[in-house]
Amino acid sequence: MRTSSSPAEDGKAKQEQKLPRNYDNALVLMKSGNYQAAIPVLNVFIASKPGFAGPYLNLGIAYRLTGQEDAAADALNHALQLNPENPSVWHQLAILYRSQGDFSAALDAYRKALELDPNYALAHRNIGILYDLYLQQPALALEHYRKYLSLTDGEDTTVSGWVMDLERRSGSAQARTTP
Repeated sequence: MRTSSSPAEDGKAKQEQKLPRNYDNALVLMKSGNYQAAIPVLNVFIASKPGFAGPYLNLGIAYRLTGQEDAAADALNHALQLNPENPSVWHQLAILYRSQGDFSAALDAYRKALELDPNYALAHRNIGILYDLYLQQPALALEHYRKYLSLTDGEDTTVSGWVMDLERRSGSAQARTTP
């Protein structure tokens, strides 16, 4: 036997059922590169479920990729408050800091991401970029590029090229193959 409910309860139940779909829609929009359209969808979800770090993380990514760096920082820091042990939040903060030219903060954030997850392939790739292009520390860049390649089965031909270039410039290819 079906129990009756009030229209308000029915509306609330329908809204709760829609939210996951809306969140999924935001993720689909992000995956398709439509970050601007994902922002209001994420904000609606966050307004109804403010205790989850993931939506704030995705909101921070969407803001960063649409050039809204202050809003990105706010969203990512909120995600960090909710879940300071999430390496993805630290990784995204590092990318934001790097784009803002704050290389010290970026390095700290990458290190924290890798402390939380030593096998976080993209964090290894991106800290390698920081060491290589911004901090001029090719030996550390090589270390992280190699770790990234080992975690991704060496399938990234771009990073493989960077490794060969750094080895050639630094003479470390010989050192690596010498017993």
